[in-house]
Amino acid sequence: MARKATKGTRAAYIATIVGIVLVLFIVGVVSWFALGLNHLRETRIESFEVDLFFENDVNQTDLIIIEEEIAQKNYVNSAKYRSADEAWNIIKEDVGGDSALFVLDNENPLYQSIILTLKTDYFHKDSMKIIKSELEAEYGERLLEVSYPEEIFAEYNSNLKKGMYFVLLLAIMLLFTAIAMINNTIRLALFSRRFIIKTMQLVGATPRFIRKPFIRNAIAQGFISGLIAGCMVLGFIMILERYNTVFLEMTDMKLFTIVLAGIMLFGILITVTSTYFALRKYLRKNLESLY
Repeated sequence: MARKATKGTRAAYIATIVGIVLVLFIVGVVSWFALGLNHLRETRIESFEVDLFFENDVNQTDLIIIEEEIAQKNYVNSAKYRSADEAWNIIKEDVGGDSALFVLDNENPLYQSIILTLKTDYFHKDSMKIIKSELEAEYGERLLEVSYPEEIFAEYNSNLKKGMYFVLLLAIMLLFTAIAMINNTIRLALFSRRFIIKTMQLVGATPRFIRKPFIRNAIAQGFISGLIAGCMVLGFIMILERYNTVFLEMTDMKLFTIVLAGIMLFGILITVTSTYFALRKYLRKNLESLY
């Protein structure tokens, strides 16, 4: 009988962990997707270049000083000086060899420039107009043009915001569903042990003494479930990355560590909370009402 009871307890324990793992896996995937989209958005935004073209008669030393000034501005993520010759070499590579040089009589028609990228908070059409006006006022006639793809600012923000809002809404809905499902799983697991809980209370055990092993067990369940679910999420991400390289840009080790820690903390928190309230319910009931 004791062996059967032990086997039943183990089976219930494993079934509880399996149920929690599946829920945490789904929560982890959606959480990673939401954070990954934001990470992708920031990465892409900070890769968009704004070109500041300067007259070629402006001293290179002055432009290096200007580059340092621009790099210190609160809206700039990075700034880099590019000479006219560097720009021409890039064009040659794109066109193919030196064939383009003969067309233009070996003259370099390009201007020297400073290439800057913006911080995420300033990647907006209206913000860019203000930045452009500020730069033109500050550098006057030396600055020939502030060049950037205006339509991308509007389209990129609009498309990504729609995607972010959808994933965020999905994540909130899933969070409440996950809490309800894990709570129900814990309650069902404790339901089968309600008579043991009441027997311990009847022989004089205090509520704190009764809760202690169950809470310890809940912490272990949450930790193990979170760890297993985290490994499953990592495996799922690795599979996705094989089929589409965009998923490589959506994550890094730091982001995955945040997701893993979040899953484990969420698992521990919800299992402990559900266990506590389920135990309180059975401790308050009389023996007759447990049947």
